[in-house]
Amino acid sequence: MKKILLIFMVTVAVIATSCNNTQKEGEHKDHATEEASENDEHAEEGHGQEVHISPEHVKEMGIVVEPLKGGLVNSKIQRPATVKFNPDKTVKMGPRISAKVEKVQVDLGENVSKGQALAYLSSVELGKIKADYLSQLSHFQTKEKAYQREKKLYEEKISSEADYLQAKAEFENARADLESSKATLELFGIAAENVGNRDYPLSYFVLRSPLSGMVQKRNLSPGQTLSSNSTPIHVVNNNKMWVMIDAYEQDIAHVKTGQEISLTVKSLPAKVFSGKIDWISSALDKDSRTLKLRAVVNNKNGLLKEGMYGTAGIINNEERKKPIIPVDAVQTIENEKVVFIPGDEEGSFKAIEVVTGNENNGWIEIAGKIKIGEPVVTAGAFDLMSTITSRTRSAAHHH
Repeated sequence: MKKILLIFMVTVAVIATSCNNTQKEGEHKDHATEEASENDEHAEEGHGQEVHISPEHVKEMGIVVEPLKGGLVNSKIQRPATVKFNPDKTVKMGPRISAKVEKVQVDLGENVSKGQALAYLSSVELGKIKADYLSQLSHFQTKEKAYQREKKLYEEKISSEADYLQAKAEFENARADLESSKATLELFGIAAENVGNRDYPLSYFVLRSPLSGMVQKRNLSPGQTLSSNSTPIHVVNNNKMWVMIDAYEQDIAHVKTGQEISLTVKSLPAKVFSGKIDWISSALDKDSRTLKLRAVVNNKNGLLKEGMYGTAGIINNEERKKPIIPVDAVQTIENEKVVFIPGDEEGSFKAIEVVTGNENNGWIEIAGKIKIGEPVVTAGAFDLMSTITSRTRSAAHHH
């Protein structure tokens, strides 16, 4: 009995010792695992690839996460522009001959139609030219009748050939003199069929608008004498305006005729005017190194004025899209360009390497292991970068 009891006590002691050793070994392993985990996390932060921020700090740091956008940073190039009248739709009118103003029919800013009378003028010299034309017309008509009569008599064998040829020659000469007189009238903008109107003296003539538009200048008044080279009335069709754009040398690859533009001017901030580029200069300005572009812009309401300064947005028609992100969202860590994406846990953010491309108007193209539509940090990236780099420096100093 004593022997059995001794064996039992030894067995219990062995089991107790074994359990105690096992417990101590387990505690040692758990402590080692926890320490290794902390070292791994510390090492990960030391490499600057991920950072954990509390929800309160996320808000304080102004961190914004949005889907990565797709597009082109040059999809809308903003460049300075100046509004001008289209010279092809602008006429500067004058009498082409010394004349006196009898009556003015229009005022500044008034809309006129093509052919509308702008002013009535009188010219002694032009009166003589008109009188000469009427004389030539009468002479021609007389010679034409004589020629037709001699032609008929000659065909009936009543008149001689000599008389017929003489009448024909005189008729041809009279016609040539009439055409010459008519051409002289046309030089002064006078239609031959309007000569001889009994309502006005021969010295009178009408200054008419050759196009529909608006009276931009009216520098004449009744009784004023105008010279042949004066242009006192300007009529402008301002339904379409020219927009002269100063593009940069770097824009050459992104602009072409036919491209659409949007124009905004400071004085009309709520208005956007649309148009298309119809001319690109073949040379850069020597001093400013800018490239001149011209666009035609709709202005049916007449809101655009010549001389206005504005901004032209040149719209790139290319259909391809690239991931684009605000410039400030791209940071540099250990000489690598990175952007931040949300981690697996709330408040965690990972830095992933990217390659940057074209930059314009605060946006930059990127390429890397992130696709259009995936979440990315668009604001607050600098603070995330600063947090990572500060921890990296702290870890390096601690070691």
